[in-house]
Amino acid sequence: MQEKIDTYINSILKDIKHPTEELVYFVEPFFTYSYYEIKVNDIIVRQKYYTNNNPYENFTSINNALNSKGKQKLSFIAYPSKETTFQSNDNIDIDISTIDKFRNTETIYSYEAPINEDELSEFIGLESYKSSFEFEAKLPYKKVIDWSDSENLKEQKNIEKEVLEAYKEIMNLYADGDIDNLLKLYKPIFQDEAQSVYATAEKKSRLLYELNLKRMYPFFYKSIPTLDNNYELKFYANGKLVTLEKKKENPLSYSKSALSIVYNKDLDVFPETFNIEEEEYLVADKGLVPQKQMEIYIMFHKPKGSNKLELATDVFREEILLNGVE
Repeated sequence: MQEKIDTYINSILKDIKHPTEELVYFVEPFFTYSYYEIKVNDIIVRQKYYTNNNPYENFTSINNALNSKGKQKLSFIAYPSKETTFQSNDNIDIDISTIDKFRNTETIYSYEAPINEDELSEFIGLESYKSSFEFEAKLPYKKVIDWSDSENLKEQKNIEKEVLEAYKEIMNLYADGDIDNLLKLYKPIFQDEAQSVYATAEKKSRLLYELNLKRMYPFFYKSIPTLDNNYELKFYANGKLVTLEKKKENPLSYSKSALSIVYNKDLDVFPETFNIEEEEYLVADKGLVPQKQMEIYIMFHKPKGSNKLELATDVFREEILLNGVE
């Protein structure tokens, strides 16, 4: 198994392009006392629904959300977190910047909210504020999965039925522990993510963004998949991507996938390539098998001219331990 995983990872890394600068694009929001959601090309790249008075948030890489056409669009919605309306000392600014492999940074676009006739930012006094802007960004590589020209799924009949069928197929792979087909299914996603950070065998991360191989952890076991009945069909990328999310009771809450899995993580068969958490060792020392739960947040697209949904991308969420010991 160890050899299979090493071969698989090397097959991903061997095709990574390494242009001279290796640019990573990122968004830097400067919001005071605000909850917000930021999208690039109608794909969520950052959500903040907790109280934090520091407006200088960590930047977020957006390479995976960029299209190949060069012109990109950022949109956001913000809500005041301290008062019921935005106040005169509140701030909503956003920078789009780049950083190269030599750690040189450059701001390529800065957004400030327009000023109204009272010489105040136009969001002052509002209970929420939406805005958007366009910027130029050219990826120095070609994506394996480029959904920018895919079919508009909002316009298709029976799309919910098709999505449920696609979920069922993937749930069966997890339930059977079908590692070969899971590795095949996710390989284009790993390739695009590895390319977005210009990964090498020695270095699989850039900044706060990384080739996250933790997605593989459940592949080695049979899982119990659960699709929440209280789901809703959600479209992203202007209708090019579709997923199933849990319905939100509160709009000011994080988006969650309707699909999750639970599996027993037998440490004896877990590949040496990956780290075992200390809390998992503690469970094993008690003679138990760590039971893990992972949210499977997947999105599908239909390539132009195709009549079948294909896995396009995912949002990785850290797994949690269900039977921890003190």
